[in-house]
Amino acid sequence: MKKHLLALMMVFGGLLINAQNIYTGQTIEQNRKYWANNNRYYLIFQNDGNLVLYNRAGASIWDSKTANRGVKAIFQEDGNLVVYTPGNGVAFSTSTNGRRADKLTIQDDGNLVVYNGSNALWASKNGSGNNNDYGRGNGSVDAGHRFRKGEKLFSSNRNYYLIFQNDGNLVLSNNNGDPIWGTGTDNKGSRAEFQSDGNLVIYDSYNKSVWSSNTSRRGGAKLTVQDDGNLVIYGNYSPVWSSGTQR
Repeated sequence: MKKHLLALMMVFGGLLINAQNIYTGQTIEQNRKYWANNNRYYLIFQNDGNLVLYNRAGASIWDSKTANRGVKAIFQEDGNLVVYTPGNGVAFSTSTNGRRADKLTIQDDGNLVVYNGSNALWASKNGSGNNNDYGRGNGSVDAGHRFRKGEKLFSSNRNYYLIFQNDGNLVLSNNNGDPIWGTGTDNKGSRAEFQSDGNLVIYDSYNKSVWSSNTSRRGGAKLTVQDDGNLVIYGNYSPVWSSGTQR
């Protein structure tokens, strides 16, 4: 009886979908529940614009912090999970564009994960939408990566991290929070991107470059926060730029 009821609800636009995986190009429908296979957790893009992961008891375990701002949630073709504002601005993103992500998974353990094959690129248990503790721990991002404000890129030993601060400055700090290098773009930077051409650039709100590493077309493929505290752009295993902050 339950199976028949579920089928009818899905056919007639009901609120439940048993769908552990959401694939690139899919829009997350508002007020529709996307359940994990074990039916213990579900993802929902609420009518208030917040993307929330709940357990079966209705307790929130993660959210994008986009209430009263989000109007559209989509797992884009480029592999980025994004919540957009009415003016098509980005209220939240996983910053996984250009990393060959192919699926968003609501796991049976209550973790929401963006995958490239079997490799996890982002996970909700690493932090929420605007949480400054959100971070990547592998030390590197590939060309094409766009940083979101508050995002931290940690060195592998977690002694150093790069952060695109809310004030628009891109800063390299030690694990005590002491800055050792920065772009000097506070109160100017609106967007930070390690572009597909290998250039690390800070743009203002008018899309004008206010700082760059001047490494376009030099083969830069990877931006790395090294264990020695140096921020380095590598191309074919050879450095093309560094912050010169090795300790």
